[in-house]
Amino acid sequence: MSRSASIDVRIPGLRSKFQDIVAALLEAGWSYDDHGHISYLPAGDRGDFDWQWARLDRWSDVLAVIKHKEDVGELVGISLVHKDAGSGGELLLDPSDDRLTISLTINVRDVHEVPGIVDFTWYLERLVPAISRAGLSIEHVECSQF
Repeated sequence: MSRSASIDVRIPGLRSKFQDIVAALLEAGWSYDDHGHISYLPAGDRGDFDWQWARLDRWSDVLAVIKHKEDVGELVGISLVHKDAGSGGELLLDPSDDRLTISLTINVRDVHEVPGIVDFTWYLERLVPAISRAGLSIEHVECSQF
């Protein structure tokens, strides 16, 4: 049986702050190294989720795509993985509603005593402090698993 898990974080004033959040997460131990490449949503994607891949040495090019997508109000997305654990997923910024969604898809961490139940606390402990360090306040957090 497959499952889907995500964390939605509403952050007032989030639009055009995605790069700040990514920078803070990178500083906090996350990486854009998704199995040897960078995974991101390209400009003009129009919600098709046609993920693209770039070599790790093309990070500055990917940042330029992120900036462009923010500027034109497109859905922004990049995969991040925590360096120590290898767990992560896709970070998506919907500029229309100040919402950051983290779709947990890479080596999803479960509660030790209850396999099959996502350990949302593990993710929140590694996300919330970094978001706060980026100078942003969190208004609402919602964790879901289906």
